[in-house]
Amino acid sequence: MTFVEGTVDTAVGPRRYRLVWPPEFPLRPPVTWELSDDGAGAIDHRAHGYTFRDLSLCLFAHDPRRGWRPEYTAGEALDRLVMYLEQEARDEFPRVEDIPLTTHSIRVSVPLSIAAALRQGGSWGMLMALGREDGRLLRVMSVDGTSPSSIITRPLEAGLGTPWVAALGLNHSRQGLWCRINKTVDQLPSSRHTLEGWIRQQLPNEQARQLFMEQALILVVLNDGLRFVLMRTGASPDTNAEERLVYVKPFEENLEERIFRRVDDRLGSGRGLQRAQVAIVGVGSIGSSVAVALAKAGVGRFVLLDPEFLDPENVARHVGGVDEICLPKVEVVSRAIRRINPAAEVVQVQAALSLDPVGWGMDPTQHLIEVTHNPLGIVVCATATTEAESVVNHLCVTGACPGIFAAVLGRAEHGRVFRVLPGVTPCYQCVLNAQNAEPGRFPRFDRVDMGVPAYQQPGLPGLGMDVEQVALITARMTLQTLGERIDGGLDYPKAHGDHLIWSNHGGWAVDGPLQARVERIPRDRACPVCGIGDELPLASEEEEELSALQVDRLKRS
Repeated sequence: MTFVEGTVDTAVGPRRYRLVWPPEFPLRPPVTWELSDDGAGAIDHRAHGYTFRDLSLCLFAHDPRRGWRPEYTAGEALDRLVMYLEQEARDEFPRVEDIPLTTHSIRVSVPLSIAAALRQGGSWGMLMALGREDGRLLRVMSVDGTSPSSIITRPLEAGLGTPWVAALGLNHSRQGLWCRINKTVDQLPSSRHTLEGWIRQQLPNEQARQLFMEQALILVVLNDGLRFVLMRTGASPDTNAEERLVYVKPFEENLEERIFRRVDDRLGSGRGLQRAQVAIVGVGSIGSSVAVALAKAGVGRFVLLDPEFLDPENVARHVGGVDEICLPKVEVVSRAIRRINPAAEVVQVQAALSLDPVGWGMDPTQHLIEVTHNPLGIVVCATATTEAESVVNHLCVTGACPGIFAAVLGRAEHGRVFRVLPGVTPCYQCVLNAQNAEPGRFPRFDRVDMGVPAYQQPGLPGLGMDVEQVALITARMTLQTLGERIDGGLDYPKAHGDHLIWSNHGGWAVDGPLQARVERIPRDRACPVCGIGDELPLASEEEEELSALQVDRLKRS
């Protein structure tokens, strides 16, 4: 500890002090023990709300206006101490609007519609709120008595919807009182000691005053807005008022709309992403991270397709945690998406992507066909198997739907991400054809180049952070491509190329680590998928199954 002590002159006479800094000074503010004139002991500042259990007083509250700054010295600390002592002598410390928040971060969320009604009419009424078990989040759901007319008493409700309530953990119902005082904040008593009794006296009738004493939750509304919430923590009315009351500044907000506020500010018309639909084939280490990144960007509809369960060795590279081991990966990723956006629409398909001629009506491929025919649809393939990638490529080309293909290579030292824009870019088969025809010009990851199998090797070792970088590149390319399908765009730059090779290690297709290379691969006019060739890219049985699925979709639509 570092400390400075001495005597300071104030308007109420000399006072002794001791300023104490924690060892990590100057990153944390100093604390002071304010001593009495005879040095007998510390003065109890608990009523001020800045005092710790040992009666030390924090001079710098944790807010932008009063907080400690690294350039401050003992001089600023002494100036703050003198100001507080003089305010205390005049019974002006602290002012009501500066009543500190509790040491626990408690968020009281009041919907904008309810906040407006509380300001405009009525003098008091009851409120109903839902809270989280830990007490850190409280959301007002309804109020009554907001009309100036006593005849109209219908409650005003602002529901969140079942998915949001569940995701936020709001499982504790609390009733309280709200009261509107015809004053502004500068007209309130300057002493916190008299505040509770003063508010009670302002209420219009004995019923309201009695409810004020009985309720543990009270929302106070002034002429200049919703000012604070009083929460009584003591069970008995005889408990000291200063120990019973907790002051919290309410947030006037539509909570669910704030989730994507910063995203909306960046993407302009990005709310169109709510209607976009992304199918992800393979939600392992890459696919799961792509899904979460797109959910954070505001994509509102997903189709997840994967047959596997989360294994222990997946956890270090997956969005799932140890508490989700043995759950289907599609369920794990669905949970992760809904933790970000509880209103997201997620279709879980726990199956491998294949075209099964037997029982084609239940083929999981039908979900991908729905996406490929959606004007705001896109398919991401993160399986790194030629068989699945070929099927996805065929569906995207025949459905005129963009497709994004992603894989990590080797031990996640490298990655490749490319997209297929039907009629514009080469398709997946074109890429394979180019790599087979000119392997020296178009690098391909295979046993000859890297010593491990290409595109089909499951369970390769690698770091999650390396996989994550490929996933983020994939998500960005997906977002850029969706921006070209949404009216008004996303104010997001277009992709520099369609076939990207990335390396965290170097020595493959780039000069060194953390480099990317854009490959300009031409379309193959003889390509059997997107060109004029007559060779079928799928087996004849698969072609028949795909045709049957297409016919079935047309009948249902």
